[in-house]
Amino acid sequence: MNRDYRLYLEDILEAIRRIERYVEGMDRGQFMADDRTVDAVIKNLAVIGEAAKHVPPAIRRKYPHIPWRQMAGMRE
Repeated sequence: MNRDYRLYLEDILEAIRRIERYVEGMDRGQFMADDRTVDAVIKNLAVIGEAAKHVPPAIRRKYPHIPWRQMAGMRE
């Protein structure tokens, strides 16, 4: 059974929320000095990338202003 694409969109939104929560109140230097936060953000960027690859082409065409290809590229 294929997973509904909307669940992948929820995965993307949840990963974004987590990243925002992890870096809240940090400047770039603080972020770069905190290995755990860097690792957590990288993990969630990979989640976004993987989920973006599962969004159907019809949905991607419907929302061309969203950088789907770049999002998918964050997985690597």
